[in-house]
Amino acid sequence: MFTVEEANDLVPDLELAFGHLGRLRGEASVLVEALGGGAAAMEILNGQAPGPGLEPHALRFKTLVEEINGVVEQVNELGCLVKDIDAGLVDFYGIQEGEPIFLCWQFGEPAVAHWHPVEEGFASRQPIEGVSIEPPPFPN
Repeated sequence: MFTVEEANDLVPDLELAFGHLGRLRGEASVLVEALGGGAAAMEILNGQAPGPGLEPHALRFKTLVEEINGVVEQVNELGCLVKDIDAGLVDFYGIQEGEPIFLCWQFGEPAVAHWHPVEEGFASRQPIEGVSIEPPPFPN
């Protein structure tokens, strides 16, 4: 469980992580095309041998996928949840009026400034301003 302040303390780390993810994904996208498209790239990830001459691309692609997964795992280990890599969405569990909610941040936003119910998503985001987000009932 996070307070708004605790979530905002992680924003600089999240900015770095999602900037890095963007660079990795950009390189991976070029390799997907070189490997013959998304279906071919998925087959390579599932163990199929790449076509002749594509071995270096396949090896780099696999490495990039591992790096991307590692960055997402590092972000999740901070206690927040990566919801959408493409959009750069991250949620943090919080409490409002005794109910669990998600504090919501998107890559490029200067701070965590929105929330939404746990059972809803990005489309239900509402501004935090004027809303009482409670401290967790126990230490993080």
